[in-house]
Amino acid sequence: MRTIFAEYNPQCNSIDVYTNTGYILRIDCWEAEKKFKNHTWI
Repeated sequence: MRTIFAEYNPQCNSIDVYTNTGYILRIDCWEAEKKFKNHTWI
């Protein structure tokens, strides 16, 4: 069975994703927020 666990890391402002096979993926929230555009719905 494959398991995936994710948690927010406030020290790095990132989301860390862990797998049971030992892989770690770190998503940098500052870089991700730069890609978003501010869309306002009227």
